Amino acid sequence: MQNWIKLDGAIFYIKDYSAQLSIGSHASFEIKLENRKDYSDILFMKFESKSKFNLIGKQFEAKGVHIKGIDVNQNQLTISLRCDILDNRDISERREEIIDEVLNINKKTE
Repeated sequence: MQNWIKLDGAIFYIKDYSAQLSIGSHASFEIKLENRKDYSDILFMKFESKSKFNLIGKQFEAKGVHIKGIDVNQNQLTISLRCDILDNRDISERREEIIDEVLNINKKTE
């Protein structure tokens, strides 16, 4: 099964992911993905805006993310990121929390 991340509703298929955890709740991580125009357009917009965002993936959920740097070559984008909070559990372990969050949001809007 292919790894993926979701950013602002867009799904990015990733080649590789590594995280450097710290004593606190923050972390630095790196994502490698195919160099595609649709990917680079969104990522460069986020990088230039310097705004924080959230990333959800099969292997993790990151909150308060900002892009530290983007390395570009012909075939690959390597994105260096930092986040305020990293939940490094697989999505199968976070499943119940995700469902509860969706149901609570739906209950509040009714």
